[in-house]
Amino acid sequence: MVKNFKGKFGEQFVYKTVDGITVLAKLPKRSNNPPTEAQEEVRERFSMAADWAKNVLKNPDTLAAYAAKAEGTRTPYILALTNYLKPPKIKEFDPTGYHGHVGDQIKAKAWDSFEIRSVTVRITDASGTVLEKGACIHDTETREWIYTATTEVSDLTGVVVSAEAKNRPNHTATVHVTL
Repeated sequence: MVKNFKGKFGEQFVYKTVDGITVLAKLPKRSNNPPTEAQEEVRERFSMAADWAKNVLKNPDTLAAYAAKAEGTRTPYILALTNYLKPPKIKEFDPTGYHGHVGDQIKAKAWDSFEIRSVTVRITDASGTVLEKGACIHDTETREWIYTATTEVSDLTGVVVSAEAKNRPNHTATVHVTL
């Protein structure tokens, strides 16, 4: 009889679903303590995620991208919300193919809960001066992002090779390796 009930019942109980079963529970009690700094940060981050998800629903092109991956109870809104809350990750970064020569390759594998939009590689010298920077090409077979060097670098001492992955909400993950 109460299988699909959800929400508050009067001022005493709440119906909720736990592992697919509807249960009746006591109303949760609100704390009178002020929120901690960490709680405020979580609330702010969730609020920004909700704003992002609402904007996704307003943009037909972005909505179509999320709708194409939505299935079951994962609506485009939930996908967008989750995508905002989970930043991208660089799972593997391999600069061992880089020896300072034009044509050397640097490889990365990046992951995101929705999609990686781009991976960029930056090579800087020991003083922080950018020697070169550019976009990686995505190899769909190996699932690697590959950057091909365009500048000859004679001295690799202290050279830093960095990769930055960017997802659809433009959140980034960065990794650095000093040669």
